[in-house]
Amino acid sequence: GPKTTLPPSGYTYSDTGIFLDDDGTWYLLTSADHNNVQINTINPDGSVGARVNVLAKGAYEAPGILKAGGTYFLIVSGKTGYRANPNQVFWTTELKGGTWNGPVGVAPEGEKTYGSQNTFELKVVGSKGTVWVFMGDAWDAKGGVGSNYVWVPMRVDGGARKVELEYKAQWRVDVGTGEVVVPGKKRRYEAGEAEGRGRVRKVRRRGVEGRGCKC
Repeated sequence: GPKTTLPPSGYTYSDTGIFLDDDGTWYLLTSADHNNVQINTINPDGSVGARVNVLAKGAYEAPGILKAGGTYFLIVSGKTGYRANPNQVFWTTELKGGTWNGPVGVAPEGEKTYGSQNTFELKVVGSKGTVWVFMGDAWDAKGGVGSNYVWVPMRVDGGARKVELEYKAQWRVDVGTGEVVVPGKKRRYEAGEAEGRGRVRKVRRRGVEGRGCKC
């Protein structure tokens, strides 16, 4: 297919994402061109192809796309540095050239996406159902080593054009059945409680006790 050069129009781009459609077409997602979210095809040889869509309804980054019931959902984050914000979702039924509808928050506004920023949407298909997992980056104040992740299941309804995060403090996915399992007895495990084996030593950093690899 035709090749193009990024960044477009001489501007920078960031926060790249990737999406595979049902027909086998790969797409590159970028926060580009004065904060617009740009969607390009990816050619069979891995080069970036033509731009097929753009979201120009505000300053957004961290794009991710999922498809359910013939509807494409685009989840994005506002540009607030390392501070969490209410991530939004747009939808369209035509990825190539379609108009984006929205935005709608993916979680209650005050939760600020449970302290995270979108990075990827994972689909787990099992024998009894399908689970969508929102995978978010939980940055610390400086985007440093104290950053973490927030992974929560999503309620996705392609017909109703809705995507909502279902926050659970502890949960897991049964990859065989495609079901979310919540433990009957909830407990948080701290690094200091772990048993060290092999080349591991106990360390203390900034008043937090844990275990690290002596490599």
